[in-house]
Amino acid sequence: MNTEKVVYLNSDEELDEFSKKETHILYFSSENCNVCHSVFPKLVELTSEYDVEIGRIDVNKNVKIAGQHLIFSIPTILIFNEGKEVVRESRFVDFEKISRTLQLILT
Repeated sequence: MNTEKVVYLNSDEELDEFSKKETHILYFSSENCNVCHSVFPKLVELTSEYDVEIGRIDVNKNVKIAGQHLIFSIPTILIFNEGKEVVRESRFVDFEKISRTLQLILT
């Protein structure tokens, strides 16, 4: 798994800097979430063909950030384009929807 496009975000400042990118993905998860561990490699693989970075946020360590983004279940994937949330996928992730969205906004 190629994780060079993954940035671990642990503070509001890091999130603010990361969020300046025109298109980016936030991945909310937890170390003790088995579903999160199975979804993450698929997300990394799916995004490998696009010029987009994934900001990974542990909800247990960053409760405030999770609350600000209204994260109620994990894993949750948010795709942002031009500063606006364009896709939200939680728990049972539709990777086809994520792929179509990235293709539309990045090609």
